[in-house]
Amino acid sequence: MFTQTWRRHWGLEEDPFVQQDADKDPVLPRVPAEAVHSSFDRLYGDPRMPGPGVVFGEKGSGKSGLRLAMRRRLEGDDSRSFLVEYTEFDAFLNEARKADRLPPNGAKTPRRVVERFGLADHLDAILSLGVSQLSREIVEGAHPAARGLVPKQKATLLTLAALFSRSDELSGVELHSALRRAIRARRPLAFARRGAMLALLLLGALFLMDAHLDLPFEAGRIPRPSVDVQTVAGGALIGAAALWAAARRLWLRGRASVAIRAIRVVPRDPEPLARLLQAVPASIRRDLALPDGSSVGSRLMLLQRFVALVRELGWDSFYVLMDRVDEATMLSGRAQLMRPFVEPLLEHRLLQFEGLGLKLFLPIELSRLYLGASPEELKTMRLDKANTVPELRWTGQELAQVASQRLVAVRAQSIEADAPGARLADYFDVEITEDELRGTLAELGTPRLAFGFLGAVLAEHARDLSDGLDEDDPRWRVPRRRFDLLRASWLDRARGLRRALN
Repeated sequence: MFTQTWRRHWGLEEDPFVQQDADKDPVLPRVPAEAVHSSFDRLYGDPRMPGPGVVFGEKGSGKSGLRLAMRRRLEGDDSRSFLVEYTEFDAFLNEARKADRLPPNGAKTPRRVVERFGLADHLDAILSLGVSQLSREIVEGAHPAARGLVPKQKATLLTLAALFSRSDELSGVELHSALRRAIRARRPLAFARRGAMLALLLLGALFLMDAHLDLPFEAGRIPRPSVDVQTVAGGALIGAAALWAAARRLWLRGRASVAIRAIRVVPRDPEPLARLLQAVPASIRRDLALPDGSSVGSRLMLLQRFVALVRELGWDSFYVLMDRVDEATMLSGRAQLMRPFVEPLLEHRLLQFEGLGLKLFLPIELSRLYLGASPEELKTMRLDKANTVPELRWTGQELAQVASQRLVAVRAQSIEADAPGARLADYFDVEITEDELRGTLAELGTPRLAFGFLGAVLAEHARDLSDGLDEDDPRWRVPRRRFDLLRASWLDRARGLRRALN
């Protein structure tokens, strides 16, 4: 029998267990939001007063599924949290490699890159994701409230955009100009500076004109300077004005270049920041907290101001979901590379940062950062205050419930809710009890293995069936013999995979 024919009998429109990668799973978005791990609510917290969350789990244990469930809830209609996902690390790591001038294929390059990838670099990457998303949404007109920001807040937003924003469609200068227009940021007049420069230019021009055009100018008893003196004085005044303008421009461009070079993980053009520094008054410019080298303090200040902007525009908090560390090409899933990469983030002042909900979904190999930490390291991390899950484990009941929800999610809408096929046990012979099903899923231990086993059992059973079965024929269900054979095979496979992967 064709598998599609077997599924049609049960009212299934597609395979409920075909995809084992949560980010590419077409069924997962249709599973009810409550069908999640029992630790979800504690990890999710309250977006109005967000807290950190750290999850350690083996491959296939559902870390990405938890992240996607959290994203679904945060993107819901009643959510007021600004969200970014920190899941792609290759671009940031590659830029850090270039900044350190390391060869792309050097044997020691990955180790050197991750050892120098500190908290400042992580904060730059997170700010780049957040600022780029916010800037793009404002330019597209999604947040008209941005026009009502006070001048200092607009200057802060433009500074953050000049430092961190990236766009695939616009250059840095184009994006900055579009953002300025979107928030209606006016250029300050700077009367004092411009007035002094204009006075020097006018006075110099007056000296030159009087020297060479013999203007009808009388200074009373003050002796009139000679032509040579007036020429020198006029040239000196005009030169001083020009030198002042040029020196100021060079100095501010230098400040912009220093700030841009400090951001190692995001390739930037210093021109937008240089233009902004020339436009804002000195009082605002002194308070911009531009990054300097690898200083973490300036990044935390910029993060604080970004969170303040996010709240000013109507959100309650800023959520950062970090996942897929073991899939970064440079880290290649090796614990000795992932540990120094992730460790800077396990710091109390970042995890407990006000207004920030940092959620870390980490491979089980990194749990030694927490379980094997010294007392001093534990005091620095304070993961006891971070809603930590030392190992993401599923019960057989949880896996069976989620499996049943996946079956319901792919059933045809015309099928009655109480028709056979709404529960996982409906697909197995009556000799196979629900306790046996739950026990098998518990032994497999992870959603990836559990759903892989269920998909294999159902598919192999369907292929061996003959066509023309009656609707009430018991052979539509998986028999005991096939269940036991595949159960033994998959349990052995699960043990092998755990040894190899974790």
